[in-house]
Amino acid sequence: MKTFDYLIVLVSIVIGLAMTNVLTRLALAMQARERVNFYWPPVAWSLWIFFICVQHWWAQWTWQFAGAPTFGLFCLQLTTPVLLFLLSALALPDREEDGFLNLENWYFRNRKWFFGLLFFVPLVSILEEIVRTGAMASVVNLLFLLAFSVIAAISYFITSRRAGEWVTAQVMVMTLAYVALLYSDINLRQH
Repeated sequence: MKTFDYLIVLVSIVIGLAMTNVLTRLALAMQARERVNFYWPPVAWSLWIFFICVQHWWAQWTWQFAGAPTFGLFCLQLTTPVLLFLLSALALPDREEDGFLNLENWYFRNRKWFFGLLFFVPLVSILEEIVRTGAMASVVNLLFLLAFSVIAAISYFITSRRAGEWVTAQVMVMTLAYVALLYSDINLRQH
């Protein structure tokens, strides 16, 4: 077994736990639909977390081409999956309260923790790439990640329902555009 094969197992487990957490909580909201005070931003963020888990796991493939890993580098590599798992626990409730699932109350109760943790996801990603390769390979990736940290920081302070919904919608579109641009940029550099 190669070192990469051994180390990626733990990363995959944590990412898998985050994805399981998201899917379990989405399933709960679907099952309790008659008792749900529906509010779309936490559902959108849950889907975003699932998508980013898949994207992050896919990106881990490049780690096999890095030099010999150190314990510190591996801990850094594990940080993003841990943050995604914690975010998955904050995006949607895991149980009904008083026979009711209030997504709006849950969102606003956990908003600061959610966006506080989310602020670090892109910064850790930047740090990972710089430590692993010595530089950021893609300007598109760097600009998106920096913009995303700024948006998360701003969202931490937003208390307006309407502004929060607008930011959520913009981030969903921005993320799809980012992934499309990033992977097309990677594909162009490989050919």
